[in-house]
Amino acid sequence: MPLRWLAFAVAMVAAVLPHRLWRRMPGWVPIEPAAFASGILTLALGVAIGLSGFLAHAAANVSIANQGVLDAAMRDPTIGYERGMVAGAVSLSVFSFLLLTPTGWLTLYLIASGGVRAGAVWFGDPVGDPLLTGLDEIAWRGRGRSRTGYEQLRRLAREGAEMPDRVVSGARAGMPGCDLVIVASRRKPGWERGVAVYTASACYRLGEPVERTIAGKLRTFYPLTEHSDLEVVRKSVQYDMPDAHPRD
Repeated sequence: MPLRWLAFAVAMVAAVLPHRLWRRMPGWVPIEPAAFASGILTLALGVAIGLSGFLAHAAANVSIANQGVLDAAMRDPTIGYERGMVAGAVSLSVFSFLLLTPTGWLTLYLIASGGVRAGAVWFGDPVGDPLLTGLDEIAWRGRGRSRTGYEQLRRLAREGAEMPDRVVSGARAGMPGCDLVIVASRRKPGWERGVAVYTASACYRLGEPVERTIAGKLRTFYPLTEHSDLEVVRKSVQYDMPDAHPRD
């Protein structure tokens, strides 16, 4: 039984993590059942911190207001004791505490985070701490962009310097069944299987692009078959043939 409660306590702490990381937790950590309790505990912690912090903040404001009233009364005894100033200091303390003090900021965040997390679990869409989730999303996207950039650099290194396209016959390219094959040193955006390729002299249907390494350089082969049937063209591209006569 103690181990069960220990696992539940660990799960309550882990529930603060971004939701995508929950599946990485060990099986003995019941993070899903503990998520609601974690949110409620965070909210309660915010309330506790807020109450103690507010009382101390309000007491300091009241003390300052009282001192101001006493100083004014000592300068002019006819003024008397201004209770309204003290009451106003107490009323404004709520806003000055929440908006102008670090403890108030922490209180607002804990209450908001706990409330959002508990509510999300209640409605069947659990989330982790909003701040941690946002930071994780930024970091995840940054890693994705870095990975994409690294892969692009690797591909460019494999492709080498950009070269003009070459047009060869399907037989020479080792791709029988097609009329022409465009050998490109770079991938062509939008060129995918089924696309209609319009040239100055004919229209072709693009087959499945194939990547091959030739003389140590990566090349993309685009097989073309003359489009002579009545199939509807759903997507097309324009292309200027570099050579009117394919090389056999």
